Amino acid sequence: MAVFLLLGPEEGEKAEFIKREKDKIRSLYPDFEDYVFFGGDEDGGGLSSALSQSSLFSSYRFVVLKHYENVKKTDETYSSLDDFGSNAQDDCTLIVTTTETSSANLPKALVSLAGKENTIVFWEMFDNEKRRWIREFSSREGYRITEDAIDEILSSVDNNTQEMKSLVGSITNFLKIQKSENKTIDLETIEAYSVRTKGENGYSLFRAIGEGNLEKALLSVQSILLNDSRDMIPALSVLATSFRRLEACITMRNDGKSEKEIFDSVTFVSPYSSRPGSKRNVGVGGREKDLYRKAMKIYSLEDTGRIISLLGRYDTIIKSSSTDLLKLYAEKLVYSIIVGRGKETPLSLDPPKMEKNYFV
Repeated sequence: MAVFLLLGPEEGEKAEFIKREKDKIRSLYPDFEDYVFFGGDEDGGGLSSALSQSSLFSSYRFVVLKHYENVKKTDETYSSLDDFGSNAQDDCTLIVTTTETSSANLPKALVSLAGKENTIVFWEMFDNEKRRWIREFSSREGYRITEDAIDEILSSVDNNTQEMKSLVGSITNFLKIQKSENKTIDLETIEAYSVRTKGENGYSLFRAIGEGNLEKALLSVQSILLNDSRDMIPALSVLATSFRRLEACITMRNDGKSEKEIFDSVTFVSPYSSRPGSKRNVGVGGREKDLYRKAMKIYSLEDTGRIISLLGRYDTIIKSSSTDLLKLYAEKLVYSIIVGRGKETPLSLDPPKMEKNYFV
């Protein structure tokens, strides 16, 4: 029996940790049962059964609960974890993950059972660590990557290796499928990848939203979901990061800073839990400047605050929604950002003249 509490924003390293532990259990108990639950995704009954009832058909259970930050103390999920902390069984490993960096909101009995040795905080990387990670990952795939290409990648993903791995892996796979002899990833490579994949990522979705182009944004959502419905989750992360940066740009402008000062030195705090005192000084790259100029004209400081809050709420909604409802929620979010400026609206998602560019 073991309990692990994986805290912090670095999802990639959490995923690697879970994989290693699962491999250990598989080697000891080949017939083990594997369960994955998501905070806020169900009423807790399934988790309760998985934790409290030994299996008749296998000798061990491996249970993972992700996104505990979405669990409330009044939920059955909370009481199930509390019961397990007090009455843990020997034939079960439980892993709980959360983006929070403290275990204070977890049941005390569970925290006590895990102990300090099994409570691990996975902090986001510093900028130099992320750059090195991207270089090393690209090298393992057989490619070198330029510094400006790294800048472009870092501007397109949130601060965790899971998203960096997904994007860089997609780019290298694109080159392999193309049977390209080019072994260098540069800005032209990323542009070619974006064009070929029709912008199926969060950065392209932010470009459409930043321009106030509703039709383009809805088509981007459709493309993302057609590729893989799970891609909507990292896309929302990119939107949250991008609107944080936009908010910081508008704040600097309102403080009287010049455009050059803004684009050279804009600094913003990640919308997710991060290493104490950590800030990401990214500036605004050459290809992004026109986009941010437009976005700063369209959205006010108050708008960006509402939109960031809305994105946080929809992050939870979309993570727990069924496949059938995912498109509806994603389109409603985009409509509420562009038309409502962060205010949810009862208006139809398919109004007349949908093709109209409302704010450009």
